Amino acid sequence: MLNQPSSESRPCFSICIHRLLSEIGFRHRPSPPCDADFWEPFHGWMLNLLGPMSSWGPEMLAELEHSSGDLIERIYPYASLELKLLFAKLSAMAILIDDCFEELHDDLVQFSAKLYRGEAQTNGLLALYYTSMQELSDMYGKDSVLRGLAIVPWMNFLDGCLMEKQVLTAERQQSKCENEDGLALKFPHYLRSKSGIAEAYAAGIFKITKDQYLPLTNYIRTLPEVAFYIEAFNDVLSFYKEEIAEETCNFIHLRTRSISFSGACGTNQWTQYDTLRLLCSELTEATHRIDALLRLNECERKVRGRGGGERYR
Repeated sequence: MLNQPSSESRPCFSICIHRLLSEIGFRHRPSPPCDADFWEPFHGWMLNLLGPMSSWGPEMLAELEHSSGDLIERIYPYASLELKLLFAKLSAMAILIDDCFEELHDDLVQFSAKLYRGEAQTNGLLALYYTSMQELSDMYGKDSVLRGLAIVPWMNFLDGCLMEKQVLTAERQQSKCENEDGLALKFPHYLRSKSGIAEAYAAGIFKITKDQYLPLTNYIRTLPEVAFYIEAFNDVLSFYKEEIAEETCNFIHLRTRSISFSGACGTNQWTQYDTLRLLCSELTEATHRIDALLRLNECERKVRGRGGGERYR
């Protein structure tokens, strides 16, 4: 059994967050002013298309609309309206699919098979999800590499949901070897990469309009770090909420068990808060690497006599 965090150790969460934000030089910025060109069509889509396909009530749908819309407005401030709407729609549907997994299970199992066979998705929500994936794909034109990075994770997310369900079922039935967690050190990272959609969000940073093109070499070395940054920050910020809900099939809990049972850190007394501190340290290091890599590209352009204004051309 893993050690459960004591009441005295709970302030560790706040300490970790404050230290992380300080070390990466975070500066709070107020929400951008309301963009009616974005919010009006997004609200109409939520009200007339997504809402009728879900079992959620008006309050939950309103919260979903604001959380997914606010997220996209903040992370893609320079993106075109079309791209922002597509990312907001896919984000809202991913949240809904994750929450309504049980009722969608049978259709989720068949999603990739239907896609590969060119068959229509019979479930309305999944059909809308697939249509949005196609529309996002069209935004990438001839840029096949970036298209794959931006589109495939949305499909992998569905498989990740199915994988998490089976893992959680095995946990509850205790149908695994005692030392399995200690041997599978990389599995928490693997499962997180399937369910996180981080690579798609990272790819969106480097394509803000349909006509924009950036050479792959300008950013590709940064992409793994950015994807990790997105996943890890989400895990850190969600940690306290998931602790209250007693969720155990998440990255921090799975990684805690792997480290504890493997003896990788020389002790079997490793707790979730030790993993949280470790993840915050890794996030700080990743942030500095991202900054250094992107600054190298900027310096290279200046050395070659090209201004930074070409970044978003």
